[in-house]
Amino acid sequence: MSIILLLATLSLNPAVNLINQSSPLVAAINPQVSQTQTANAKELLDRGLIAYQKEQYSPALKIFQQANESFQATGDKLNQALILNYLSLTYQQLGKLADAQHATEQSLQLLNSKSNSKDYLSIRAQALNTQGQLQLARGETEKALNSWQEATATYSKIGDESGKIGSKINQAQALQTLGLYRRATNILEEIKLTLDKQPDSLLKVTGFLSLGNSLRVVGDVDKSRQILEKSCQIQAKISQAEEVCNLKLSLGNKAQVEPNIEQDRLGEILLSLGNTAQEQQNIEEAIQFYERAASISQKPTTQLPAQLNQLRLLVQSLSTESITPALSQDILSKIANLSTKLESLPASRSSVYARINFAQTLVKLTKTGVLAEENIAQDTCTASNSLCTAAKVVATGFQQAKNLEDVRAQAYALGTLGSLYEQTQQWSEAQTLTQQALKLAEGIQARDIAYRWQWQLGRILSADGNTQGNELGAIAAYDKAVKNLKSIRRDLVTVNRDAQFSFRDEVEPVYREYVSLLLPKTGEPTTENLDKARKVIESLQLAELDNFFRRACVDAKPVQIDEIDRQKQTAVIYPVVLSDRLSIILSLPHQQNNKSLKLHTVILPKNAFEEKIKELHRKIFFRSSRDFLETSQQVYEWLIRPIESDLQNSGVKNIVFVLDGTLQSIPIAALYDREKKEYLIEKKYNIANTPGLELLPPQPLTNKRLQAVVGGLSEARDNFPALPGVKYELEQIKGIFSTAGNFIDNNFTIKKIEEAVKSFPGGILHLATHGKFSSKAEDTFILTWNQRLNVNDFSSVLKTRETNQQTAIDLLVLSACETAAGDSRAALGLAGIAVQSGARSTLATLWSVNDEATAALMIQFYKEIAQNQKKAEALRNAQLFLLSGQLNPKFKHPYYWAPFVLVGNWQ
Repeated sequence: MSIILLLATLSLNPAVNLINQSSPLVAAINPQVSQTQTANAKELLDRGLIAYQKEQYSPALKIFQQANESFQATGDKLNQALILNYLSLTYQQLGKLADAQHATEQSLQLLNSKSNSKDYLSIRAQALNTQGQLQLARGETEKALNSWQEATATYSKIGDESGKIGSKINQAQALQTLGLYRRATNILEEIKLTLDKQPDSLLKVTGFLSLGNSLRVVGDVDKSRQILEKSCQIQAKISQAEEVCNLKLSLGNKAQVEPNIEQDRLGEILLSLGNTAQEQQNIEEAIQFYERAASISQKPTTQLPAQLNQLRLLVQSLSTESITPALSQDILSKIANLSTKLESLPASRSSVYARINFAQTLVKLTKTGVLAEENIAQDTCTASNSLCTAAKVVATGFQQAKNLEDVRAQAYALGTLGSLYEQTQQWSEAQTLTQQALKLAEGIQARDIAYRWQWQLGRILSADGNTQGNELGAIAAYDKAVKNLKSIRRDLVTVNRDAQFSFRDEVEPVYREYVSLLLPKTGEPTTENLDKARKVIESLQLAELDNFFRRACVDAKPVQIDEIDRQKQTAVIYPVVLSDRLSIILSLPHQQNNKSLKLHTVILPKNAFEEKIKELHRKIFFRSSRDFLETSQQVYEWLIRPIESDLQNSGVKNIVFVLDGTLQSIPIAALYDREKKEYLIEKKYNIANTPGLELLPPQPLTNKRLQAVVGGLSEARDNFPALPGVKYELEQIKGIFSTAGNFIDNNFTIKKIEEAVKSFPGGILHLATHGKFSSKAEDTFILTWNQRLNVNDFSSVLKTRETNQQTAIDLLVLSACETAAGDSRAALGLAGIAVQSGARSTLATLWSVNDEATAALMIQFYKEIAQNQKKAEALRNAQLFLLSGQLNPKFKHPYYWAPFVLVGNWQ
């Protein structure tokens, strides 16, 4: 019988009214059972804990329920409160958030006495930790923070350092979610200092391990690596196996490591180090850490993930040319070994997920040619048939999940099976499995899984014929997937990276494929679909920023262009880079009898377009000759020429670009019209960029007497060269505006910036210093006198005062910053700083220009602003001043005037 027929006979009755809840950062199970319990209840508790730790949640739930009834019958309130806490944790794992909340409330009601006994306080602290976790899941972050703070204080009373550290890590998570990054960093630093002072011990090892994993999840991968290495070194020292943590040394004598406990603990640390090395893009080191973890640990739940991760990274690094017969044989041997180990694993959620991980790796191997791709519905699988083997592995995982009554794991397994049938274009079977998986996921409101299967269903319907019914069904499925992605923003961006989450692979394509469906290659889309596509593009920009910061950091509100541009003088351009075409949505001011949204399509492969964009950036930046003009002309023909007549006929004065992907790295103002022999900036359009209208504060720059806080670095610092023109630049600005603060060189410190901003009533904040914009938040910073100010800390500094629409910074100017070389998505850092600063507008540079040109442009820009010019218009006039060559003929080259970009409100 084929697998699809076998699965069709299984009963799929999803649970209802359930909400998924991801596992907590710290949810240690530490039973504190009083001496008055009955032997039967104690036995039930022990059995329940064993089942829970094996991730057999449904059996654990039933056992805990029996134990709860037993303790209730004997009137043992303390141990009943303990059991209720474990019930809450188990309900969460099963996605039953409402039941979890009820159990936690009951537990805390039983713990409402004023007892100071150690058992009582320990159980109460655990219940408070669980309550905080539930509150965070409901979006009640401040309440969660209060619960964890109370838990920390309670653990302190009884001297439970392990519990105290766990609660503090939870506090840091809540602070991160609230956007209070510096407070979160301070707490994490407190934890590190506390652990540093302690003697080497198991507590110190596990504390550093937990802290290192937490730092990786929030995106501080370099510090995560340092902390995890400390944990490894201490454990290796205790185990007398110091060479284990040093990849440069051989593994040494494994017999020196005490069997089981210490081997397994070292393996767990090495597994975490592998995950962090992977986040650092140190793939070779990650593979070595995984290999070492697997060889040291005897624990299947450590050994198997390490081997699976190692194989997956190995497969990702393969190219068709690099595959030799010996390598193919080695991979086949690894697959056979892993397959055997999977079969020996006891059923649990981890074993189901391990099977899915293994199956996904097999699928990737089909693309390398190492394994054959055949029809899945085989009675037997050949040794090299990856998809058939993958399907059988996942089908077994589904059956395990069903036996465990784990609906979440069932949904994940069934959907994965559907994706395997999608690979072989068996559309009917793929659709059936995907719809069954989706029904399960929606039944427990597991939106993080549901969006995957809605996306998958959309792909299947879109690929399976071109009937109108399928097309409408595909659009509906994609629409639901995007809505679910919006609803799980915080969960998605803080998801544990051990789950192998990838924004580029698992989120971004959903938006792009949906836009591709809404915007046909030929023919006119409906007005409704055009508007939907525009909104999806806005949502993608927001999702990219969320992923950049590793948290849902931006509050977006739907806004219409008319709310920002009441004079109807602005056009918004959305160029979307799709796999086989460039789709350009043009939003014009609403005029009677005219469409406000128009679509123009340019047919060309994505790779060809992106290569031309990179070429343009490279040629302008190196400015060795005028051969950049040919490239600039080509991009103009693709991007501007199709909409040129619409822009001219509309009479708009401002053009705002919502740029996509690599387009963010080029200066749009430097696109060249070969017919008119002029740059776009010379066409009397004021140009600005924005990550999306939803992120724009509508108020323009106020007409009141502007004040400016100015500061920067003129001396060389931190391996960055001196900027001698900065002093002249700042002096000239002081002559144009009333300056509320002026801090330069050794006065240009974080503390001084904070002090100036606190009393700053708005206006302009001008910072002339080195900085880097990167696709990673941890590598995006501006340079102060004594340290690098990271984008998240930068946000905290600027928001030390109350930031609202009346007192927000009107204009943030970052002079001398640049995008990271070779980083195609580095402009995300610029957008990130612009959004996180809370400023209405940000003026920055795509690359660092020489002092004379920068100072000249900035001074001219501020003179225009002082005459009440709008910001985009002031920037255009300043750029034209340099382009004229009046100051210096060499400044006519776009290298000098084009990299200045205005992000945000253009008025």
